[in-house]
Amino acid sequence: MYYIKNKKMIKNVLFSLFAFISSFSSVLAAWPKINCKWLPGCDTDDVKVIEKVSWNIIAEMIKYVAVLAVIALMISWVMYMFSDWEEEKTKKAKSWIIWSLTAVLLSISSYYIVTTIAWIEVGL
Repeated sequence: MYYIKNKKMIKNVLFSLFAFISSFSSVLAAWPKINCKWLPGCDTDDVKVIEKVSWNIIAEMIKYVAVLAVIALMISWVMYMFSDWEEEKTKKAKSWIIWSLTAVLLSISSYYIVTTIAWIEVGL
């Protein structure tokens, strides 16, 4: 089994991956409106469908990130329970709890922001 000596690097990579997935939704939200009047067979109804689908994809991505954050929260609570009050293990578990709670709160708030904007923009 491959052993990585620097555990901090793993933590940073996982946090960066989570941040990338979370920020991907804001990139899709800033996507310019599609103007396809010059395309044959494309009318405004098609544009509305495309916009609704893209907003729904963003909302679903955020839901999956929230589920992953809740799973991380459960894992961190298990780590805390089995720490046997050793200072290093409890410190690590508390750090995981704080980061996973932050992830849960960010994902829930970003979901509500995205759904509110979608409701205003498209009328979902």
